[in-house]
Amino acid sequence: MQIRLTVLAPPSGQTPARACDVLVTAPAGTALATVASGLAMAVAGPDGSLGSGAVVLFAGRERLDAQRCALGEPPLVDGAVLSLQAPGEDETVDDAVPARLQVVAGPDAGGVHLLHGGTIRIGRSAEADVPLDDPDVSRLHCEVTVSEDGRVTVADLGSTNGTSLDGAEVHDRPVRLAPGALLRLGESTLRLASGARTPVLATTPDGEGHLRVARVQAAPA
Repeated sequence: MQIRLTVLAPPSGQTPARACDVLVTAPAGTALATVASGLAMAVAGPDGSLGSGAVVLFAGRERLDAQRCALGEPPLVDGAVLSLQAPGEDETVDDAVPARLQVVAGPDAGGVHLLHGGTIRIGRSAEADVPLDDPDVSRLHCEVTVSEDGRVTVADLGSTNGTSLDGAEVHDRPVRLAPGALLRLGESTLRLASGARTPVLATTPDGEGHLRVARVQAAPA
């Protein structure tokens, strides 16, 4: 299982919190305690400026039990943001909701990836920010960029089988990726969900570090 976690170091004086994206490879169900020190070292950098002592991680304002919390289960799923040694911001009072890429078809169907801004590379490689287990997807297939104003674009990265957006071919020049649009690469299809607050959908962990949206059954007529 591979999931990407963003770890925030605590702010120091006038220095803002430092963030580091970490790709974690471990069996589903691995205790957070197994990788906690590695996450701390990743965000501390070579100078080890975070000091010594027990590693404490938070999801928002919730302190995580390193022995009980397991990788691949909420909140430790792909795209999660963790704070080191100090509580993070309470997401329930934050109006900024990240956009999401939902995998709606292909081997990874049901996966949900949060887009926190910047450039997100999609591909088959472990180096991709959104890895897809699709043999028809190139190692680094395409990239999605979220600008500061929330505008989302997509560009192909010279993939072998190409990228299409709502049936139109995407080249290396970025084009707008609108909410609800369907992005096709290989046998996989992804859909962008806007960052606007929407009714909460029931989700379940898939055992591989992603959340699957539960199917809603229509009531009998």
